[in-house]
Amino acid sequence: MNVNRIVAGVATVVALGAVVPVAAVSAASAATPVAQGVQVAHDHGHGQHTPRIVKDWLKAWNAGDGKRLGSLFTKDGRYTDHAFGPVFVGPAGVEQWVANTYGGIDGVHGELRWAERHGDEIVFGWTFSGHIKGAPSAFEVPAVTVLKVRGSKIASNDDYYSFAEVAEQSGLPADWNPGA
Repeated sequence: MNVNRIVAGVATVVALGAVVPVAAVSAASAATPVAQGVQVAHDHGHGQHTPRIVKDWLKAWNAGDGKRLGSLFTKDGRYTDHAFGPVFVGPAGVEQWVANTYGGIDGVHGELRWAERHGDEIVFGWTFSGHIKGAPSAFEVPAVTVLKVRGSKIASNDDYYSFAEVAEQSGLPADWNPGA
């Protein structure tokens, strides 16, 4: 399995306005490990097949601990939110990303659905939920994160989910801008 093909597929789905966890596309891939050394985990982050860095990422994210999440990144590590557009660099940038998210969204939570690893690339599907401050309703959307690791640290983190779906579920207009 080529992780770059997964990312291209996710990007195509995101461009169409919805994110579908790639592992959910094939019942066979959801039930058994995929060929070419990829590990598939369906244990919600608690089992031996989920990469430690994914477990640590979700634990720090769910705790709102930007410092701890930032410590998982290389000094030049890059976080990119492909739904909203911002890019943050380095541990301090990651800490700022978490502060921004928790500053604008109550009840932020991520629930792991699956994870796959191929060499220095890890892709995991999760559910991103919360309640944007001032919005009439909460949201719960599927998300896909692509990590590239260097040694034991994250060199890049790309998050993919549907901005339109977040706005719709939250009861916000389609042209809503979180920075406005």
